[in-house]
Amino acid sequence: MKNIFFLISIFFIGCNSSTENNVKEHISKVNNNGEVVFKANCATCHKPAENYVGPALQGVLKRWESKELLYAFVKNSQEVIGRNAYAKKLFEEYKQSPMLPYPNLSDEDIEGVLNYCDTYK
Repeated sequence: MKNIFFLISIFFIGCNSSTENNVKEHISKVNNNGEVVFKANCATCHKPAENYVGPALQGVLKRWESKELLYAFVKNSQEVIGRNAYAKKLFEEYKQSPMLPYPNLSDEDIEGVLNYCDTYK
């Protein structure tokens, strides 16, 4: 009986360790991809930790009511400005300069950019 418990424990510990490593690898991949996507698409108007032509992206998700709304804004800001008060406020605050649409960015690309900016030092 003790041997069965031991084998089950080893199995779960091994699975947990493997899962933890997979999560770490995924986060690393997303962050690395996020830096590439940020530099290719966002760096002209945004800086991770300070306002520039557009707002700083560090902590941006906390300023939006939902992740889905933020992602929709990235993909087509003009559509979201027409239906969301916070998006309209940003548009007014940044001299009515619309953010370029990025419909080609996947949710994973956007997540990577946000992770990169949130961990930027």
